[in-house]
Amino acid sequence: MTKPIIGISGNEFLNATDDTEPLLSYAATSFVRAIETAGGIPLILPIVSPDLVQSYIRMIDKLILTGGQNVLPHYYGQEKTIESENYHPNRDRFEMALIEEAIKQQKPILGICRGMQLFNVAMGGSLHQEIPNHWQTSAANSPSHPIHLQPDTPLSTIYGEKPMVNSFHRQAIDQLATPLQVIGQSEDQIIEAVIMTEQTPFLGVQWHPEMLYENQVASQSLFNYFVQNF
Repeated sequence: MTKPIIGISGNEFLNATDDTEPLLSYAATSFVRAIETAGGIPLILPIVSPDLVQSYIRMIDKLILTGGQNVLPHYYGQEKTIESENYHPNRDRFEMALIEEAIKQQKPILGICRGMQLFNVAMGGSLHQEIPNHWQTSAANSPSHPIHLQPDTPLSTIYGEKPMVNSFHRQAIDQLATPLQVIGQSEDQIIEAVIMTEQTPFLGVQWHPEMLYENQVASQSLFNYFVQNF
């Protein structure tokens, strides 16, 4: 049986304190390990010109959109209203192109944190530019708050209806894009999970299962589901 190839959207890092260090392309190793454990072949997709996106998507069977920087608000028709420089315009352009091409080629997508937010924007939705109390101070591999998942959905089958998850985000979905359905919320009504069954299958979560997969069986099960069954 051929193993599915899972594309992982990459990020970039420049060490601002050491100008002798090169700009690095990377993705968290935890994605690589979780996908490998799930029976997939992980393939990191570094940020390149959108002209190469068609070839990237042809190479893979499924796509994971990872977390990271804020999404530029002009993509959802707003001016910046917060004091932040945590943006990456080239990444936004690249990943918007990845989404468009994955939909054209009917490749399933998993969006995690920023990845879910960006997909919502790409589909016509908007974001809260800043929300309070959703950046935990405890360890990344430690769940910090409960969420409510809709029954009879893939996530509630995996996690149960009231799981504990971690939380590392300062933005969140505001106006939901029309094709998306909310299947999970936090106790303060922040959208924590969405699904899309029209066009291309999409599943989005606001938490970081890649940080939990070693300690929380359900988080590895989420990767298993995406790699093998979604």
